[in-house]
Amino acid sequence: MSNLERIRKAERESHIEMYNNNELFTEGSWLARPVRIIMDLLPFYENYSCINVLDLGAGVGRNAIPIAERFSDRECNVDCVDLLDIAIKKLLENSRRNGIEEHITGIVQTIDDFKIEKSAYDLIIAVSSLEHMDSKDSLERKLNEMKEGIRSNGIICIIMNSEVIEIEKETGEELAPQFEVNIKTEALMSMLDEVYGDWQCIKKTVVPQKYNIPRGDKIAELSTNVITYVVRKEKEVESE
Repeated sequence: MSNLERIRKAERESHIEMYNNNELFTEGSWLARPVRIIMDLLPFYENYSCINVLDLGAGVGRNAIPIAERFSDRECNVDCVDLLDIAIKKLLENSRRNGIEEHITGIVQTIDDFKIEKSAYDLIIAVSSLEHMDSKDSLERKLNEMKEGIRSNGIICIIMNSEVIEIEKETGEELAPQFEVNIKTEALMSMLDEVYGDWQCIKKTVVPQKYNIPRGDKIAELSTNVITYVVRKEKEVESE
């Protein structure tokens, strides 16, 4: 088994366990509520009669469903991409339960393979998902594809882990991080700036975090620098 296959197998197992044992918007896990910065972006779209959204690594709808609910009174389309069929199955169940299924499209596919059409979206979000691209080169290509996929005045919101270290709690042994792309914080920020540096910056932060995470039958302490990177494509000025 290659390193990529090993990581994706572990990722699949941990997420399946999470989705089977925790309900969306119920206290007890990170599924309890949507990401705050994403909800804070929604007022940008209040005057839109139609909004197209792409959620890369959508899971069971933690962010997609609140977005669709917010704009359920107009034409709102949220494309939700996830590599796990169980995630998309539960996403669609949750969207029906919340009465917004007509606004949600579930797509079982890796982010690597999903093709973002040019100028297709007003908002693209990627929360803790781009670090699961299959390589650094794939990540860079996808960042540029995301850039091409945004319409004028559209927003890209990226939240990524960098410099991840995992330590087994019981023994203190350092484990191989379960992230396909694990880049130094400065290098990742430079990559993002290289792609989006000419866009309006809404938010750009680096926050160190530590938390416990299950790794098979073990518990690991995960240390990471979490990058939040939110930029807006300002309206293009037509030449005379």
